[in-house]
Amino acid sequence: MTPLPTDIAAIADLDDGSLRNLLITQRYCDVSQCLLETVGPGNVNWSTFATWASKTAGMSIRNEEVPALVANLAATHLFLLDPVRETLGLVSKSIAIGNRKVYAELAPLFVEFVRVFRDTPGAGGAELATFVGRLDGRDSKDGGQAPLITAFSSYFKARAAQDPVVKARHMLLGNCLIGLHEQTRLQPQIKEAMDAPIDAILRKHLRAGATGGFLTKILGAIERPLSELTDVAQIVWEAIATRTLMSLALPGGAVLPLGKDIPRASAARAYLPAALTDVADPAELAAVMKLYDRALGDTDEGSGSVDWRVLEDRMNFIVNLFRSRQQDLDLLGPPFSAPQRAMIEARRMPGPELGRL
Repeated sequence: MTPLPTDIAAIADLDDGSLRNLLITQRYCDVSQCLLETVGPGNVNWSTFATWASKTAGMSIRNEEVPALVANLAATHLFLLDPVRETLGLVSKSIAIGNRKVYAELAPLFVEFVRVFRDTPGAGGAELATFVGRLDGRDSKDGGQAPLITAFSSYFKARAAQDPVVKARHMLLGNCLIGLHEQTRLQPQIKEAMDAPIDAILRKHLRAGATGGFLTKILGAIERPLSELTDVAQIVWEAIATRTLMSLALPGGAVLPLGKDIPRASAARAYLPAALTDVADPAELAAVMKLYDRALGDTDEGSGSVDWRVLEDRMNFIVNLFRSRQQDLDLLGPPFSAPQRAMIEARRMPGPELGRL
C-alpha cells in the first residue's frame, strides 16, 4: 500500500518555486496511486493527470526553453532578447503561483479522502457526508467548492460500484468536475500568462536604451513604425507561448499539443475506452459533457483548444483528454527517474547530469 504523504503543507510553503514544483509533481503522483488503491483499479484519476500537468508547468517555471529561444533571438531578433527574458520571467512567476494555489487546496482533500475511505475500516455514507460537509457549497467562481462536493461524491460511488462501466463513468464525472474547479481557480494566472505584455515591455526597453541625444532622435524617428515593431514582438511572443505554454508533457517524453485534436494513446488502442463510449448516465456526467464537449467523442475534429485563455475552451480539451485517456494506465508511471526523485525528496535540485526533468 502506498504511504500517504505527510508533507503536503510543508511543500506548499516552500519559497523556491522550482523545487516546490518538482515536489508538487511527485506528490500528485503519490496521491494518484493512493486514490487508485482507494477507488479500485482500471481508471486513472484527476491527480494522475495533474502529475503531468504539473511536470509541464515546471518546464515553464524553470524556463527550460529559454536557452534555445535566446539563441534563436540573438541570431534573428536581437532587439527582442531582453524583452522576451523579462516576459518569460513574468510568465514563470504566474505559473508558479497557479501551481501552488491548486495544490495547496486540492492535495490535502485527496489525502483526507484516502485516509477516510482507504485507511478507515467500515467508512461509508456517514463519513462521506462529513467529508463533503466541510466543503464550501458556493460556486467555484465565487470562491466556493461546489464542483468538489459532487466530484468526491462521485469518487465515492465509483469506489462502491461493482460494474466496471458504472465505475468508469463515476470516475470521469469526478475527474471532470475537479478539472472544472481547478481551471476556474487558475483563470487569473492563465490569462496573465497568455496575455503577457510583450509589446509594453518592448517599448519600455527601447525607450530605456534611448538615453543619449542621438539615440533619442533615432527613437523619435521610429516612433511611427513602433507599432509595427511591437506587432512583430507580439507575433514572436505568441509563437513562444504556444511552444512553452500550449503543450502537455506525457510519459516517455511525449508531448501533447493543446491546440490540436487529441490523438489516440497508441495505434493499438481505440480512441475511447469501451466503458466511456456512452456518457448519458449519470445525468450529471451527461450535463458536463453537453456543456463542454465540442468533439462529441471524436478525435477527428473539435477536441483541441482554440483559445486557452477561455475557460470553456480549456474545458473542451480537458473533458476530451480525461474521457479518452482515463484508462491509459501508462499515465500512472513515475514523472521522474529514481535518481531524480532521490534528489528531489532530499530537497535538492537535480543537476544537468541527470538529464531533463
